[in-house]
Amino acid sequence: MRKYFLLSAVALMAATTANATTDYAEVTAKATIEVAGTFDCPEIDFGKIVVKQNNAEFEVYEEVGCDGDGADSCISVEKDPSGLQCTLNSEKIDLVAHMSLTNPEAPGKVITLNYEGGYTLIIPANITAGEYTGTTTMTVVDGEVQIPD
Repeated sequence: MRKYFLLSAVALMAATTANATTDYAEVTAKATIEVAGTFDCPEIDFGKIVVKQNNAEFEVYEEVGCDGDGADSCISVEKDPSGLQCTLNSEKIDLVAHMSLTNPEAPGKVITLNYEGGYTLIIPANITAGEYTGTTTMTVVDGEVQIPD
């Protein structure tokens, strides 16, 4: 009986294998490469910003300085980065950027830099002393400035 059971199991496995199907797909991949030239842009530098201890959140605007609800937490701003321009093929274009500035010695504290016709720094509450930096890529495609969001 055991012999017939084993033969039946082998026959069933063979029948199952014979009815198996194989599916396939052809996949196409494509990439278009453009090689971008470089152009020169100055550093956006507000210089040293002095704030009161346990400061409230406030904003620093180019040409205006400290403003907003927590502006009384701001003591001074060293530099005004207004009028910064990049040079592309001897042409001047406005330097625009949106980025986060961080300090490795102050995890969790982020200064936000926005450009909406002028630069604005948003200084968070209880900021930690130190140098905050950030980098972004600005591109010019067919004469149009493009920046990441």
